[in-house]
Amino acid sequence: MYEEQRLLADTITKLRFSDQPDEAIALCHQGMSQFPTNSFFPKLQGDICRQYERYPQAAQAYLKMLGLLRPDQFSIFATAYRNLEKSAPTEVMYSFLNDIRELLNNKCLAKELDKNLHIFLGSQLAIDDNFLVFFKQANDDNNINFIRKEIEKWETSQDTSKIEALATLKLNTEETANSRKIDAFLIQRLEKLRKYDLALSMIAKTQKPYQNKFILAAMLRICRKRSDYSFVERELHIDDDFIERSSFNLQYELVYYFQIKDDEERLEKTLRQMRRSAAGSIPIARTLYNFYLSLNRFEDAQSIYTHIQQLEQSQAAEWEQRKKRRVNSVLSRSEEQMESEQAVWQRMKELVSEQEHTRQMIALRDLLKGFSHELGQPITNVRYAVQLYQKKMQKNLDTRHALQVLLSDILLQTNRIGMLLSRFSPIVSPKNESGKFSVRECAEKVFTDLETRLLSQNITHRIIGASALVLTGDQIQFSQVFYNLILNAMQAIEKNGHIDINISVSEYHVLTIIFADNGPGIPEQNFQKIFEPFFSTKDPTSGNGGEGLGLYIVWNILKMFNGTIQIDKNFRSGTKFIIQIQQEKEAH
Repeated sequence: MYEEQRLLADTITKLRFSDQPDEAIALCHQGMSQFPTNSFFPKLQGDICRQYERYPQAAQAYLKMLGLLRPDQFSIFATAYRNLEKSAPTEVMYSFLNDIRELLNNKCLAKELDKNLHIFLGSQLAIDDNFLVFFKQANDDNNINFIRKEIEKWETSQDTSKIEALATLKLNTEETANSRKIDAFLIQRLEKLRKYDLALSMIAKTQKPYQNKFILAAMLRICRKRSDYSFVERELHIDDDFIERSSFNLQYELVYYFQIKDDEERLEKTLRQMRRSAAGSIPIARTLYNFYLSLNRFEDAQSIYTHIQQLEQSQAAEWEQRKKRRVNSVLSRSEEQMESEQAVWQRMKELVSEQEHTRQMIALRDLLKGFSHELGQPITNVRYAVQLYQKKMQKNLDTRHALQVLLSDILLQTNRIGMLLSRFSPIVSPKNESGKFSVRECAEKVFTDLETRLLSQNITHRIIGASALVLTGDQIQFSQVFYNLILNAMQAIEKNGHIDINISVSEYHVLTIIFADNGPGIPEQNFQKIFEPFFSTKDPTSGNGGEGLGLYIVWNILKMFNGTIQIDKNFRSGTKFIIQIQQEKEAH
């Protein structure tokens, strides 16, 4: 029997690929008659009909094959279905689904096959003739009220498969401008049901460039809930212009996005936009207030809180003109609420102040502990050397040579103490020659001072940024920032490397300095320690600042200039530091 089947199959295949589909199909029918329990010949007939675009006949052949399959052969049907779905008209697939649904309703299939079909087809099984009528109505925004009510009924009855089915049908048909409001509502429901992938697929199919602010906000919100912004970064170009054009709902999501991306500059710009939006809106102002608290920006929180009080008082005055009695009770509640919130804010500020004070005391303790240790070694060496010489004097063993050795040792140790103290001079010196200076020229001067050492190590450098970018303060003090960063880079690179400095300023007067080298980089486990005093992986006796104060001093100097420094944790080609300094605005 097997040999007969093989010979028949070979003949059918030759006819199929020699453009004789009718003859091949006729032999498939012969095979089904001779071997009625074998699923191979209806499957072969379906493939031939699909190849020659006879889609309804292909669907019927695959349906017959399904009734003959064993449960462990279900993947054969799944593959045939997906192949037909790629090319067959939508109407054929709807009819095919109806036939499959009838098989399931009549319990014609084994339980395992029944289960596999429900898993495989899922929401598509919800599509029947009535549903197709509804689908056509859902392609016209004139029907939006009716569509909304029906979808809300499905939600109430927990028949969510129909919502998924509607989305699936829309994804498999051409996008139409006539149903954009309905599509936006459907995306909203999918998000509520946590069908995030389906919602994003529908968003991706909407008209581009994206103009609907609800769609934009939903896109960012869904990605936030999924903890994955790759879809947003693929679909959107989020720049300063995007922030400026954003609505409040978008601004709200952008705050979370820029926090995840560690983009401090654009986070600040978004908060400023929200501040403008909050000018006449108490709900927006309260949202901004909560963001400020979460970011530990308590002075900004106090400012926006004052603004909220002013808005509430203004609204209360308007209400008083309309309904005096009613407003009195509202005002009473409002005052109690404000007093309560003010107390909460004050307590939070006190707690953070206490935490900051504790952190500063711990840092001071560690600094003094390290400083004491570093000073203790040379002082102890001097004391022992002097005591040893005194004993030699008592025994008349002192010589001019021994005295010379003692004096040389004392000079060596006091030089070491002097170097340690000089490392602190940029942050403890009482001198403060304040004035305007060019940041680029400051960096160029430091490179000039270190030119000989840079040449000896074959290290090149590049500075990008106009000389017109200036700071106000002590230039000599600020130059120590570049000295310490460049010396650190030189020690890390050793030979044949490159240092890049990029200086820019934003429209919000934030000066940004990107300092990057192509050295071996900083191990990830040290990211949290590098700005601590006396943390170093270098030899402290090298004479090159190995006592671990370089970055600590940089951090302190930048604090004096109202600036911050952080390491770029995503940079993999060496080490990159990002310095940001809030400049004072020019008085007009």
